[in-house]
Amino acid sequence: MSDERLARELAVARRTNGFMTAHALENLDDFEGAYRLQESVRAELGATVVGWKLAAPPAAELISAPLFDIGCMASDAVLADTALLRDGVECELALRIDRPLPLGGCTRDDVMAAVGVVMPALELLCSRLPARFASPREHIVADGMGHGAVVLGAPCSDWRPLEFDKLRVTLWADDVPVVDKPGGNPFGDPLLAVALLANHLALRGQTLAAGTFVLAGSHTGVHRARPGERLRCVFEGVGQVALNLREAEPPPTFKEQNHAGR
Repeated sequence: MSDERLARELAVARRTNGFMTAHALENLDDFEGAYRLQESVRAELGATVVGWKLAAPPAAELISAPLFDIGCMASDAVLADTALLRDGVECELALRIDRPLPLGGCTRDDVMAAVGVVMPALELLCSRLPARFASPREHIVADGMGHGAVVLGAPCSDWRPLEFDKLRVTLWADDVPVVDKPGGNPFGDPLLAVALLANHLALRGQTLAAGTFVLAGSHTGVHRARPGERLRCVFEGVGQVALNLREAEPPPTFKEQNHAGR
């Protein structure tokens, strides 16, 4: 399948929260092609890059994916299609870049000077791959690392005194705490995660543009949400972010099925 057809199929899957066909990506076996597909999908969707996400599993190469304007929601939004988080939801910090970062050799101190505000965020996970996150990493990258959407809370500008590796985070589902813990994300320090991402992008001739944000890794792991839940995540000292999930529609009654078949 050509890159053009692959990009179109990936874009359709993102628009509909559907899945790729089983063997669509079977010939994709390098990251260069995967990142090229990310950009082709963005163009196919007519989307604008507003942020980034990254992951760095142990003994594996750091990977990244752009986040698009069409997948951003404000806190307390109502989610119409819960398929958008069929693979779960994670609580993260979104760090907004307000000043330029070095093109290579970026350090934690550079990030500290460049970040303007920090926002509590919920990342909704929605892989379009038949094997989901058990897929080859190149395929996961091509699929935008399973990103479905992001919900952003109010920006916090007084974040510098906070110790991110000790920050307390609580995730509530219908006012019942499902996660309540201190500590950082898989990188330990979100500022370090941003520096790693900046250097990773620099190798591809890209930068973290001013005004974009970085989802710097989950502080809670993955929560499997249920239709009808109200999710609320509180980062101590930063703020909160919430999302309301649509109720599941009841199955049609026998009478309704009979009527529909007439």
